Amino acid sequence: MNEFELIERIFLQMQAAQSSHNDVEKGIGDDAAVMALPAGSRLVSCIDTLVQGRHFSADWEQVNKLAFAIGYKAVAVNISDIAAMGATPHSILLALALPQRLANEQWLTEFAKGLFHACQLFGVTLIGGDTTRNDSLVLSISAQGLLAADTPAVYRSGAQVGDKIYVSGTLGGAAYALQHPDNAVGIELAHRLHMPTPRIQLGAALAKLGATSMIDISDGLYQDLGHICEQSSIAMRLNLEALPTSNPLAGIDLSERLLCQLAGGDDYELAFTLPAHIQPPVSNDANTPVTYIGDVIALASDSSTDNVAHRIPELYYQGQPVTPTHPAPFATWPNLTGYQHFAG
Repeated sequence: MNEFELIERIFLQMQAAQSSHNDVEKGIGDDAAVMALPAGSRLVSCIDTLVQGRHFSADWEQVNKLAFAIGYKAVAVNISDIAAMGATPHSILLALALPQRLANEQWLTEFAKGLFHACQLFGVTLIGGDTTRNDSLVLSISAQGLLAADTPAVYRSGAQVGDKIYVSGTLGGAAYALQHPDNAVGIELAHRLHMPTPRIQLGAALAKLGATSMIDISDGLYQDLGHICEQSSIAMRLNLEALPTSNPLAGIDLSERLLCQLAGGDDYELAFTLPAHIQPPVSNDANTPVTYIGDVIALASDSSTDNVAHRIPELYYQGQPVTPTHPAPFATWPNLTGYQHFAG
């Protein structure tokens, strides 16, 4: 049995054990999948690629150890994008570039278990994909979601001056675990890095409630909110003391914690804006608080709408602006650019 036959056997067995959407007319096993869409609904699509050595460890021992988590996270990061649009996840496609050393039953079974565990949790079906050989592990997953006819999509471009800025969950845990995998706090927070939880129900509720903009936090809060600033032609004022912090992260040095929360990325929480008169939904999940962290403000009077450099969040700490010349609570002005996919 070659690796492609092995992949087909493992994936088909696990797929058969899960329930599929009734509107999938043809899934795995043909040249393409066929879906019947509910009348009036709209299809929401996204794709993410995870590359060994950039999005997870290049070390083969770690890749073997984290097979389940890699499969799970590859699904979760895409579902988080679907949630950020206010849509309901539906299905995924998988493209797997597989090194020969991983083309064995043990690794593939653990990887598939993680992938299908995520599918089960998030209500999605694997409907097809492709496999090829490569020297390193590369995964691409395309996710599809549905928006009902009466549910508006939430874009990055709708924030208005006077809106309030909120974020779900807690921030910075994944980044700290990535930087400190072996200390006690990093080990306690490892699940935030390897097993993120996309906020599906919250995203859908916000779409119905009237959220003006939304984004999932993958590259760092500061950088991702900057995308909303740019596309909405507004600025923001963020209150650093309001950033939600998990108990394990609360005990570390303040400046290190804030840097993880602002620029670390991999949180896969939702950052969103709401008109001031609308209260955010109350989550049924006690582990998913929603925290008010700042306000949408007008662009500086000396900046034109073409000057992207001015469309960035302004930072405040205990009522005082945080700037390169007055960087407290940081010792010096930090690098807040967040994760850079093309750096290095």
